[in-house]
Amino acid sequence: MCWSGEASAVLAVVGITTTAYAAYKKEPAPLWMALGYFSSMELLQAFTYSVIDQCSLPSNQIATILGYLHITFQPFFINMLSMYFIPRHVRNKIQWPVYAICFISAIIMLLQLYPFEWAGSCPLGRGLCADRLCSVSGEWHIAWDVPTNGMLNFITVDSWASFLSLYPTYFFAGILLPFLYGSWRFTVYHFLVGPRLAMLLTSNPNEAAAIWCLLSIGILLLVVKTPIRQFMFVKSWWLWPKQTVRKRSDV
Repeated sequence: MCWSGEASAVLAVVGITTTAYAAYKKEPAPLWMALGYFSSMELLQAFTYSVIDQCSLPSNQIATILGYLHITFQPFFINMLSMYFIPRHVRNKIQWPVYAICFISAIIMLLQLYPFEWAGSCPLGRGLCADRLCSVSGEWHIAWDVPTNGMLNFITVDSWASFLSLYPTYFFAGILLPFLYGSWRFTVYHFLVGPRLAMLLTSNPNEAAAIWCLLSIGILLLVVKTPIRQFMFVKSWWLWPKQTVRKRSDV
């Protein structure tokens, strides 16, 4: 199996075109906005292939840091999409606290970029951790090497979830939180077809994040264009106050 810049470019064009079409057709904004955001990652990856393995190039380093920044803000769009699949009255009550948690997560992940002397460095062998800033060839896709600090090294999980343990705020804001507030169907689907499948497709922990982003395009296209979307809606959840089931228009 091998990916390429051309393949990423084609996927980016498909995603951006679908985003524009969905917006034109007045599809719900959370669907096409999330699709557009993840499509922009494929556009970035297409460019990255033109400078891959050339670690001394400023353009390689900039592309790498932009990839990290894209990941940093993904929980906003993951939750935007996740909250679409719960009733409106629940969404209206929780959306701003949810986005506040995403903002805190983003701040912490940005702080992880700075080489604080007291924080040390991230442990090599865990997702995205390296002693240099560079986009390199993985087993079949891009691997991002990012010299983050070790401010969260006290959290250790030696498993396929090394990325999630190195960036626990991302795991909480992007995966655990949507499950807790009731969007469990989309969360389980996203988890299995996203991070879990990504780790099965490579043994390189620095490559898994790029593969995960690649798979996210497929997830969102399925949600936007197929009946899977209807299956993702959740009408009741044990943490919600007992209320009369709302009409379909409440979603």
